[in-house]
Amino acid sequence: MRKISYRKDFIDYVLYHYEFEDRVAVWILNFLKSHPVVSKNISFTPDESVERSLRIAAAGTNRPTLVLEKGDTVTNDGEVIFHELNMNQDELLYLDFVFPAGDARYRKVKEIEEDLDKELQTIAEDALLKQIDQALDQQDQELFLRLVKMLKRST
Repeated sequence: MRKISYRKDFIDYVLYHYEFEDRVAVWILNFLKSHPVVSKNISFTPDESVERSLRIAAAGTNRPTLVLEKGDTVTNDGEVIFHELNMNQDELLYLDFVFPAGDARYRKVKEIEEDLDKELQTIAEDALLKQIDQALDQQDQELFLRLVKMLKRST
């Protein structure tokens, strides 16, 4: 299970240090940090397996405050975005911020997330290798081939 406190802490930081042209952005950020299921499913690093992404731009960036992409659908309507997040709390969400200038704390959070992703990948690969060894010991060719295929996809 991923530790989520750094996510909530970062969202608090954003709420206290940045302003948004659309007040719904503040509402959505508070929703994201206060719901355990939702905050557990947030990622600050892009991932091909995540089908939803939400970009939140601070005031002064000349970008739309909120943009949600899900599959081929793109919306910047805050109420539609809130409804989507609320109705699909179990779905993964890539959360991307746009600030007027670079933000060192945001870079640090992304580094933490990337390190966690790498660690989880390593753990998964190690588990697959152990299962492959067991399949070889048991002379289970079908399981061995299936596990090798999974390992190739993960690397």
